[in-house]
Amino acid sequence: MTVSPAALGAGSEARVTVRLEPKPGIKMNKYPKIKVQIPAVPGLVEAAEQSLGNAAAPPPDQLDANYFHGGVDPLTLTLHVDPQAAKGPHEIHGKLSYFYCVAASGYCAPAKAELTIPVTIR
Repeated sequence: MTVSPAALGAGSEARVTVRLEPKPGIKMNKYPKIKVQIPAVPGLVEAAEQSLGNAAAPPPDQLDANYFHGGVDPLTLTLHVDPQAAKGPHEIHGKLSYFYCVAASGYCAPAKAELTIPVTIR
């Protein structure tokens, strides 16, 4: 994950980029969508959300079309910083949710991960 700029002023915006790099043998599904959710933190940032993938499952005869081939594009979202945000380092917590499959066994499952986004207000 990267945050740009590393330090920002109150009332400005930061771009957060989340990259997913599945281990060999793991397939990332396009449906359900991969989703990053950042809840609002009063006095710091507004809520933000971004997703990547398809809104519907592929037809049963085209299941291979449900996987990202050649890697997963990064998810980029914009955080809007409150004009009254306090100076200093902050941690913003969010959630990443996705669905994956193990190529060797065919096992598929949903997964969630907690994200901690470091932001410095100058």
